Amino acid sequence: MKKRYTSESAAVIIGKGMKIHGELISGKGIVRIDGEYLGDIKIDGELMLEKSGHIRGNVTANSAYISGSITGNISCSHLLHIKTTGKLRGDIECDAVLMDEGALFIGCSLMNERAQEPDPLGIQDVIEDEYA
Repeated sequence: MKKRYTSESAAVIIGKGMKIHGELISGKGIVRIDGEYLGDIKIDGELMLEKSGHIRGNVTANSAYISGSITGNISCSHLLHIKTTGKLRGDIECDAVLMDEGALFIGCSLMNERAQEPDPLGIQDVIEDEYA
């Protein structure tokens, strides 16, 4: 039987060695996963997937910081940061994506155009300074 977990704010932590199956829906706050999660995750806050963490399911979040592995699609309304040890097998849809050297991404990406802030990471300023 599939369970549904909800949170209004603060933090949700799935510790190392834990395995959870279900659908996680969280209000504002941080969801940190060090263990294994099977199912979809929908949060209005930030996802922090630690190096030991694994997700098999789709993720929707404001921002996501990936050091572990995800098999599934991810959608972020702000930033997706795949760190050096991060592995993502699935499609992404985000306003901004940052991938560290060594990060693994297998899938397709769709970048959303932001009307109010076309360069959320300030990359255009760096490019202009570099080549000026």
